[in-house]
Amino acid sequence: MIGIILAKIQLFFRKPATFIIMTVTSIIFAYTVGLSGQGKIEVPVYTKLTNTEELLKHLNESESFSFVKSTKEDAENEVREGRAVAAVELLEKGFTIIHSSDETSIPPINNELRLVYAKMLQDESVLAQTNEPDKVEALLKQAEESPLFNVKYSNFKNDKEKIYDNRLHTIFGFSLFFVIYTIGSNVYPIMEEKQNRIWDRLILSSVYKWEMYAGNLFFSFIIGYAQILLIFCTFRYIAGVDFYGGFTKTLVVLIPYVIAIVAVCMLLASLAGTPRKYMSYLTIIATPLAMLGGAYWPLDIVTSKVMLFLAKITPVNYGMQLLNGATVNGYTYGELLEPMSILLLMAVIMMGIGINIIEKRNT
Repeated sequence: MIGIILAKIQLFFRKPATFIIMTVTSIIFAYTVGLSGQGKIEVPVYTKLTNTEELLKHLNESESFSFVKSTKEDAENEVREGRAVAAVELLEKGFTIIHSSDETSIPPINNELRLVYAKMLQDESVLAQTNEPDKVEALLKQAEESPLFNVKYSNFKNDKEKIYDNRLHTIFGFSLFFVIYTIGSNVYPIMEEKQNRIWDRLILSSVYKWEMYAGNLFFSFIIGYAQILLIFCTFRYIAGVDFYGGFTKTLVVLIPYVIAIVAVCMLLASLAGTPRKYMSYLTIIATPLAMLGGAYWPLDIVTSKVMLFLAKITPVNYGMQLLNGATVNGYTYGELLEPMSILLLMAVIMMGIGINIIEKRNT
């Protein structure tokens, strides 16, 4: 079995095109659909003041806006040409917002600026009334960095209410969708090798049939898992997407899903009978699996009882449950045990049926 896996790895490095294309495509789709428009709104600022670094630093702590230093001419041109919603002139005791039309972003920008200026003027007022400004300034910075107490914001909600994060949902959905094609393309050689009687020759050697199945299927699992791992790491460590502290947990709960998809591809291969039919079946069934499983949109908005019933027999549905549960919902492994068990049960049933049908066809 080890020899088969090593041979498959060598062949993979010779022709990694499918893996690369599916990985890059998944990242592009997830970023375009989920992350585009999710960044901060850029606001050009200009000023005649000499020391504005500290002011810009506080302004850029905003979660919604990014204040970028510019010249007066460039800032006005950006607003005039519609490339910026507004421009801001920073003054010593206030600010001026320049905009071309009534924008919904103007009030939030105004609030951000007012809060920062209010704090700055408050600190200046405190420092002006003391004989030891350096000491007081140090104490103010210390109080800001290490406050005596923290204010925590929370809201009332139903215990059964589900949290929805569009960015994570998109990343999870496209990752689970495209990995079907990657795994399917690695199950495809099993069909070719059996059709070309390569397995018959291997059986005459010291290799057992179960080792050939295990080697091929385990390699398909490794490639599929590696693809999703690479996608998640890209968004976590490069794009800076928040996984709500459950990044490691997502890598664990992914295992049953990838095993289930390997089993799905094996079942399709057994029903197809020939390599060409298999690839046709895979192409036809992959998209409905993703749609029914909630990869493109949350199943909470679906009202059709038929669609919801079909979702219950779709591996993608349980994969999305696991990933959302491990991140935005903060579920423990015990709470995620049910969908994990269902996926493993699906894998055992489909794998058993698939291998049984293939063996009967070749006897």
